[in-house]
Amino acid sequence: MKVWICIILYVFSTIFCVASKELEIDNITAIINDQIILKSDINKILSLFEKEDEHFKIPLKINFLKEKVIQKLILENLILQEASNMHIVVTKEQINTMIQKIALKKKISVDQLKNNILFNSHFTYKNYINNIKKLLTIKMIQDYELNKRINISEKEVNFVFKKLIENNKQLKKINLSYILLPFLKENSNFDINNKKKIAESIIIKLKKGYDFEKLYAECKKKNSLFLVKKMFWMNFQDIQNSFSNAFNIIEKGQILGPILGNKGLYIFKVNNINNNQENVITEFYIQHCLIKPSIILTDLESKNNILDIYKNIKKGIYSFDYAVKNFSQDFYSSNKNGDIGWISEESFNSNVNKVLLSLKKNEISKPIKSNFGWHIVKLLDKRQVDKFYHLKRREAYNILFLQKMTLEKRHWIENLKHLSYIKIIGS
Repeated sequence: MKVWICIILYVFSTIFCVASKELEIDNITAIINDQIILKSDINKILSLFEKEDEHFKIPLKINFLKEKVIQKLILENLILQEASNMHIVVTKEQINTMIQKIALKKKISVDQLKNNILFNSHFTYKNYINNIKKLLTIKMIQDYELNKRINISEKEVNFVFKKLIENNKQLKKINLSYILLPFLKENSNFDINNKKKIAESIIIKLKKGYDFEKLYAECKKKNSLFLVKKMFWMNFQDIQNSFSNAFNIIEKGQILGPILGNKGLYIFKVNNINNNQENVITEFYIQHCLIKPSIILTDLESKNNILDIYKNIKKGIYSFDYAVKNFSQDFYSSNKNGDIGWISEESFNSNVNKVLLSLKKNEISKPIKSNFGWHIVKLLDKRQVDKFYHLKRREAYNILFLQKMTLEKRHWIENLKHLSYIKIIGS
């Protein structure tokens, strides 16, 4: 495991741009457009394997790992060149935020993290910062490209969503009463068949309109033949675990049975169903224009910029869509007219929620502040959803996204390679 950590760190901390006149041609492993990969840097990475793996010097293993390192460096090089062409810049603020997150995850301070890195014989702190910068750059360009390429329709989400919630109604609680004809150890096959006939006759009687409460009272008196229980709550999941698929379709007042359980034959009445409506949340379908504070733009300047944009939209100088396309600093949504889809109220603070709840469809908000910066929001729609189903719908979307991401990432990389000059000089 340590070996792979080492290779990942080295791969993402090495990219080379050296004038060819300063190098001997046999020092170059690969050329990617106007960038090069050196043999010495490949060997540095391979030397880590030698330190970690006593069987490393097997020729086949060396060649296999060398090819993997070269291909990984070529891929990193291509992506970083594309990011440079698109003028993607990682700020010091973003790097510092990432360092703080890493330190927090390790449950140490930033100074302790820095000291730990300084004691590492393989990397300097500057190497570590450069590595983070490259990782963030790669993530930004990759997220942008894949979000631009991946389209997931509501029809696709609904299809996967229905599969996920099929037979999965964990939020429901059911209030039941039952009449049980128990099977005893000493019961013969004749006794069991006789009880089945009694249970079936009870079901026929109930279906013809006989009152369950009256029948329940009658069976309660015959405690030598029946066991009864009235008005108790169970989680739907627990019921299904006990009685398999017999409870797939449930509605209030329904009679179910006879159902075979561990203790005998059950006849159930569904008295009530609790759908846990306290789990209902509001979702908003929105577009937005975002201005983010940064090391070169204060919060006050961000606020003034978004106010100017809002005033110009209201005056009709330009449209909301124009503002999003030309001014929004949300890199991922600006190419989709600022569309960020359905967002749960739990994603916003109370002030933003208050504004969103007050908006009418297609109405544009005044500038509002969130944890991300200053926004102008256009409300396209809003709805109330059960939190459980909301999470399942999000899960369905993520499943589709991951499937399509794998395919689109491969297409993107193939396209980058196709449009680039790549030459491996030696192996």
